[in-house]
Amino acid sequence: MKRLNLVSMSLVLGIIFSVVMCTFSYAADEGTKSIQGNVICLIPDYANGTVKPVIATHPCDGLPTHQHVLVTEDTVYSLQGLQDGLKKIEQNPNRTDVVIAGKVKGSEQTGWVLFVN
Repeated sequence: MKRLNLVSMSLVLGIIFSVVMCTFSYAADEGTKSIQGNVICLIPDYANGTVKPVIATHPCDGLPTHQHVLVTEDTVYSLQGLQDGLKKIEQNPNRTDVVIAGKVKGSEQTGWVLFVN
């Protein structure tokens, strides 16, 4: 009976520890970060089934609908978010050494997403 109580108590403590650690890891992700890098437009080439990465020298909101990534010295962030925030990026002619604020989600295994404010 003592052994059963000890095993049960160990299991309960293990579950509580896991929940607390998960809570702390999610709380750390909730803050807004400012990240500096180059905005790359991924222009689709439907004929070849590929994309062409471009650092635009002018606003890209007149181009076909496309995805944007922010490239830093060692990380690539997919830019996501509400249309207003993404529209500001598309209309900005400056694409090099820009600072974009948002919430970062992801990991080294799955990649990084910057949710633009």
